[in-house]
Amino acid sequence: MSERRYDPESLRISVDQGHSVTVAHVTGEIDLSSADAFREGLAERLDSDEVFVLDLDGVTFMGSMGFSVLVETHHETSRRNIRWAIVAGAGPIRRPLRITGLEQVLPIYPSVPEALAALTTNN
Repeated sequence: MSERRYDPESLRISVDQGHSVTVAHVTGEIDLSSADAFREGLAERLDSDEVFVLDLDGVTFMGSMGFSVLVETHHETSRRNIRWAIVAGAGPIRRPLRITGLEQVLPIYPSVPEALAALTTNN
């Protein structure tokens, strides 16, 4: 597992390539000051053109810029035909995803195992 600290106080992205699908675990806060770093971390996943899971269960706060990055990523994955999944279990971002209607648009799963199963069985 490799880890990249964008801002040790607020955002970390750890990449686990031990699965047939890469899993990027995000921890910390995604706000105005860390949204560009979040975007950069997702761009690295997109540049690989590989199927990936974005695990947001370690995110303690996500502002509107973070949600915008998720929508941008969704559009880019669709354009490039890259399969991906977002894990947002019962954490603090689940409710905003539901209220905004994004949980109806984005590929959201309650756990990493469920996201992996969905991506590996729908080849």
